[in-house]
Amino acid sequence: MKLKKLLCAGLSGVLTAGLLAGCAGTGEPEATPDPGDIAYQAAGITRDTVLYTVDGTEVPADEYLFWLLTSISTAKQSGYLADDTAWEEEIDGTPTADYLKNDALETSKLYALVELKAAEEGTAISEEDQTTADEQMTQLQETLEGQGIVYQDWLDQQCISDTAFRKLNMAYYQSLALEEKYAADGKLDPEDAEMDAFLEEQGIYNAKHILVAFENSTGTDETTGYPTYSDAEKAAKKAEAEELLAQIRAAGDPAAKFDELMNAYSDDGRDEEGNLYYPDGYLAYSGQMVAEFEEGALALAEGEISEPIETVYGYHIILRLDADTPDTRSLYSNYAMSNLMDGWLENAVVETNDAFAALDPKAFYDKIQQLNEARQAKRDAEAAAQESAAPEETGTPEESGAPEESGAPEATGTPAGSPAAE
Repeated sequence: MKLKKLLCAGLSGVLTAGLLAGCAGTGEPEATPDPGDIAYQAAGITRDTVLYTVDGTEVPADEYLFWLLTSISTAKQSGYLADDTAWEEEIDGTPTADYLKNDALETSKLYALVELKAAEEGTAISEEDQTTADEQMTQLQETLEGQGIVYQDWLDQQCISDTAFRKLNMAYYQSLALEEKYAADGKLDPEDAEMDAFLEEQGIYNAKHILVAFENSTGTDETTGYPTYSDAEKAAKKAEAEELLAQIRAAGDPAAKFDELMNAYSDDGRDEEGNLYYPDGYLAYSGQMVAEFEEGALALAEGEISEPIETVYGYHIILRLDADTPDTRSLYSNYAMSNLMDGWLENAVVETNDAFAALDPKAFYDKIQQLNEARQAKRDAEAAAQESAAPEETGTPEESGAPEESGAPEATGTPAGSPAAE
């Protein structure tokens, strides 16, 4: 799971091992366990039990178990863990149980680091972001309520408390505050060489074109589904494109002439007033345009103009532009922030303890499933009992002799919701 990328892109609302030395004691439960607490029932540890530290910051079971359950569920949805024997296999060369524990640990580690870095930098979440986060939590609860699911029951299914869930969801806004500060400090500004490398790595290029479109189709290609055109049609359109290109080549300012002819003759999309939708060209990424267009554009140097290039749409005369723009600079900021996070993750010191080592992912998941299924069975039984206790209507009040004001209470039905999703 690439939770780091989700964090950078907009995670909001949802919805490695060593000996810990002197940081969290023995890892035994530090408080009297609540027998009814689902986390204690499933994992045998209290929510406040510290499982490991990240650069000295303690991470309790209340936060880690949520990610472990998420990791296991994601693995199941991806086709792993089809049966009990799958737990004995390996994922990417690592025993399944260890892989899932470490996968959850890596995700949890990032969230801990974001909180830690925010504290170090003294960044604060804005009132606007705090309001947005609160509104999202309210919306989540209302959505669950509309589905007949009690919010606390939903939290129990995810094996996390309301406090921990809210804390994890604030990581997104903490990352935004950090990125804003780093950008203001100039830490996310690229050198020209860095920007060039970024654009090449991401496959981003910038180009404008004059399209001389094919018009008279002779049918449809059965393989591609695109219209087909006669050789005569193609030859005529190529001649038009070559005439436009000749005018551009003969001009004292080819770029200005290109724009003049593009605005006057290009068959690219236009609005109701006849203006091109993209007079400034296209910022494109690899695979966005048809292959012939992309190959032709990338073969040009900045400022160079192509010969007519045939695609399924017609003939294109392409002018390659500089892709280092304010828009791509803003993309680089997020890219640089992601690289910073990579560095945090790589350099972070994680120390786990005996409680973490003793945690069995399969036993934990199986127990969570059993507990959630038992809860659902209890709800079903209560709903069935309530429904069977309701008096049946045998006819109209006049026919049954019952007073008109009386009536059978409506059955509540089975509450919506299910055990933790796989």
